[in-house]
Amino acid sequence: VYNGLDTNLFHYRERRDVVEKRLALGNRKLILHVTPNFNPMDKSNIKGGYYVVELAKKMPQLRFLVVASFSENTRNLPDNIQLWGKASSQDELAQLYSTASVTLLTSKKETFSMVTAESLCCGTPVVGFKAGGPESIALEKYSRFVEYGNVEALYLEICVLGAENFDKELISN
Repeated sequence: VYNGLDTNLFHYRERRDVVEKRLALGNRKLILHVTPNFNPMDKSNIKGGYYVVELAKKMPQLRFLVVASFSENTRNLPDNIQLWGKASSQDELAQLYSTASVTLLTSKKETFSMVTAESLCCGTPVVGFKAGGPESIALEKYSRFVEYGNVEALYLEICVLGAENFDKELISN
């Protein structure tokens, strides 16, 4: 069973035409949240969609993009949250990671965390909750993890990492 990360697919993409046309970001920075399921009304959901909404409310100047195979209870989301749906391919997902300023991980528990690995391989820093696996595999210089549920700490770390102008090619390599 293949369960690895293919760096021939997940690497920084300079050309991101497929996703940038659909996003129409303008000068807004993009915060990416990739999850199998997104339910912002269920605070106990292990993937933490509730916290994405809380952060979006605190950061209206940013665009939050949720890539999820399944979403529910998504009425009345803040205007700065866009639902992408399921990525149509790994290439599309790599373009999304490459486009984002920060990838946001709000899970309560994770094992290895493919999201963390994929994001870093695409040159994008990760901010999230301490969930077990992610903080143990992440590149410390390009990742910040805070105690679960601490929205204020997540907010501050997004502000710090999001303001940096990292060399995405360097992170990817």
